[in-house]
Amino acid sequence: MRPSIEQVIRQSSQQLAASSESAKLDVELLLAHSLGKDRTYLFTWSDKLVSEEDECTFLALFSRRLVGEPIAYILGQQEFWDLTLNTAQHTLIPRADTETLIEWVLTLSDDLPDHSNVIDLGTGTGAIALVLANEFPGWNVQGVD
Repeated sequence: MRPSIEQVIRQSSQQLAASSESAKLDVELLLAHSLGKDRTYLFTWSDKLVSEEDECTFLALFSRRLVGEPIAYILGQQEFWDLTLNTAQHTLIPRADTETLIEWVLTLSDDLPDHSNVIDLGTGTGAIALVLANEFPGWNVQGVD
C-alpha cells in the first residue's frame, strides 16, 4: 500500500532528525516540491496517498538532504525577505540573519530622499541589493563585488 503524506513526513523526519535541526520543515519542503504543491496542501490533505512517481522524486531529493546538501541547493531557491531567489551550488545561500541589515536600512529610510543612490559593496549573490531595489523602487541600487 502507498504511504500517505503524513506517513512520509513522519518517517522521513525521524530519519533526518539526527542530521538536521529543521528535519520536519526540510521534509515538508522536499515533499511539497515533489508533489508540485505548497506546504498548506500537505496539512490539508495529510491522509492523501503519495503516488509511486512522486515518492521516487521525493526519495531522490531526500537522499541528497540526508548527506547534508542544503535545501536551497536541492530546490534551487531560497526565500529572502519577501523575494524568492534562485540558488545554485556555486552561490552563497542568503541567510535569515542578513535580513537584520534590511531592517536597519528600513529604520533609516524615512531620512533618505526618494531617489537615493545606494551601493552594496561586496554584494555576493546580490540578495541585499535586490531587496532594497524591490522595497525602494525610486532608489538607484547597484551591487558591486
